[in-house]
Amino acid sequence: MPSLISLRAFEAAARLGSFKGAAEELSVTPTAVSHHIRGLEQALEVQLFVRQTRAVRLTDTGRRLSGRLASAFTEITDALSEVHATEHDLTVTTTPAFAALWLAPRMEVFQAAHPDIRVRLDTGTAPVDLARDRRVDVAIRYGVVEGPLVAHAFPQERIGLYGAPDLVSALGGRLDGATILSTVWEQSDLPPISPATWIASAAADDRPKLRYFEQEHHVVQCAIAGQGLALLSNVLVGDMVARGLLTAFRPDIQAPGLSYSVLCLPERARVRKIASFIRWLEAALEQD
Repeated sequence: MPSLISLRAFEAAARLGSFKGAAEELSVTPTAVSHHIRGLEQALEVQLFVRQTRAVRLTDTGRRLSGRLASAFTEITDALSEVHATEHDLTVTTTPAFAALWLAPRMEVFQAAHPDIRVRLDTGTAPVDLARDRRVDVAIRYGVVEGPLVAHAFPQERIGLYGAPDLVSALGGRLDGATILSTVWEQSDLPPISPATWIASAAADDRPKLRYFEQEHHVVQCAIAGQGLALLSNVLVGDMVARGLLTAFRPDIQAPGLSYSVLCLPERARVRKIASFIRWLEAALEQD
């Protein structure tokens, strides 16, 4: 196999029709280009160029070879570009609620610390097979997760009622006349946290009205609008509480929930973009 340098010199000269042009593109001298091409002709035992006084012209053999090499170098360039993009593109799959309520409000902090990493969020509640779907780098899932994965678990969440500050103040700790906003979970294998669970924990005799939604972030938006008290995880609602959009109703009463886990393949745990993202998640969690 001839040297890659000589092949590259020939491809550039053939494409540009000039040894000088090839030399400028490759940042070498025209003499070096001529030397590499002469060596390639000797190695292949063919003539690739007809050398004239002020120009060079491809032979038929040189024309055939230049076409194949141009295609090959284009594929190499595309492959290297893809590798570079993959190194800097991080795909994270997580639940819609975690993406909207916890991750998205904090992503600006991560991007400021790692401007070279582009994060793509993919949302869903179905299990993801990281070994088969190599497009996904990190998975954040709710509940118990099994398999040969590196897992970093968030602390166990607490489930409470949260509402707009004016509404919570007006209720005065009583649920009479209030509406509880709750989510119907898609994952039937997880233990549901229902309004009845919270009411039982509070040992309350109140009978509030109930409204159900399919997505937790819809529950949050209705609560911010003052339409009721949202039954939510303290992990997901933390940003809204910090910004004064929601406040806890009876913060002394909270039911135990589950936890979120950050998952990746063991052999990829030390990849720079993945390791950086997981370290940031752990630090953000400690700050919360």
